[in-house]
Amino acid sequence: MIVAEIIGWLATVGAIGGVILNNYRHRVCFIVWLCTNAASCALHLRGYMLGDGAMLALACRDAVFLGLAAQGWFLWGRQAPR
Repeated sequence: MIVAEIIGWLATVGAIGGVILNNYRHRVCFIVWLCTNAASCALHLRGYMLGDGAMLALACRDAVFLGLAAQGWFLWGRQAPR
């Protein structure tokens, strides 16, 4: 259980770091968010599988954020049309 708590805190701190990177328009923020959303999704799925039904909604939210981070990575990687 303590490992899950540590992973949760690392994901939280990483997500905050991703927001800071985004504020300075660094594309790497999406890689950070891919990692933190994947970790959060896994933790919430684990909680759901251990019997906490409320965790399923959070896991779904994290999965959507994971997809949005992937989309952001690709969209920000395109060059502006000339």
